[in-house]
Parts: sequence; C-alpha cells; structure tokens
Amino acid sequence: MYYTRIHYGDAGRRHSFESGEGVEFRPGVMAVAASEIEAATASARMQGMRVYSLSTGAGGGRDAFFDAVRATLPLDPPLASNYSWDALADSIFGGLVILDVDRVLVVWTDAAEMTAAAPVDADTAASVLVQTAADLAEPRYTQGHPVFSVTVLMVTEPS
Repeated sequence: MYYTRIHYGDAGRRHSFESGEGVEFRPGVMAVAASEIEAATASARMQGMRVYSLSTGAGGGRDAFFDAVRATLPLDPPLASNYSWDALADSIFGGLVILDVDRVLVVWTDAAEMTAAAPVDADTAASVLVQTAADLAEPRYTQGHPVFSVTVLMVTEPS
C-alpha cells in the first residue's frame, strides 16, 4: 500500500492529536492506532473539517467495503454494483467534489480487520482512497479549482 503521511509543523516534530494544535491534515492516507482516533477526529472538527467514519464490519472484503462507502460517503453518481473499483473511485470523487466544504477527514475504523481478512481487497480499497484524495487536490481534475483536502486515517490495530 502507498501512504502519504500527515505532516506536522515545527520542523517535523510530531504533535499529539490530543492537543489539537499544530496538526496539519494533508491529502492522502495515514495509518494510525485506534487509541488516536478520538483525538484526531476532535482535532479535525476543531479545524472545521467534515468527518466521516467508515466501517466495513466483521472483517470486511470487497462487498463490505463497497456497502460501507455507500452507507457513509456522499456519492455521485450512485453506485449500482460492487463490480468496479474504478466506478467506486469516480463515485467517491464526484460525491466529495460537490460538497460545500474545503477539507474532509475519512476515518476507516476497521482497516486492520479488513487487511487481515481480505488483504488484496484492503490493499485495493486503500489505493482507491489514496488516488481519490490525490485527485481531489489536483486543479486539473477539479476544473481548475481544487476544492479541498481529503485525509484518510486507517486504523491499523483493532480497538
């Protein structure tokens, strides 16, 4: 899997999510511990980010991931099936680009469970999220106006 890290101020010194200060959420995906999620989401909300919590439940897999995205994220166009990862990426992109917000945090709460149960599907799902976050930050894909930053936190250890 390819991840881009959240970058922190003060010459690369990592700030605790608990402080809510100095955390700069950038486009991409970051692996985090379950114990950090509450503080991370609180920090994101303090910064005015829209926060979505994505859960595939019971280990997941392709169908569970598609269903979780359908239940959690705004989609445009709506997904008609669980067949195409490309269609999923396009639908997530379309749904997020039309939001009236400039920054989004998606917390994938059970990424570790899906990785253990269905590693190939989890890797593909993470790649879709990484690419979608990168595309939404690109002016050439957003008609010259990148509308926001999408950061995805993947919980890498069960709670």
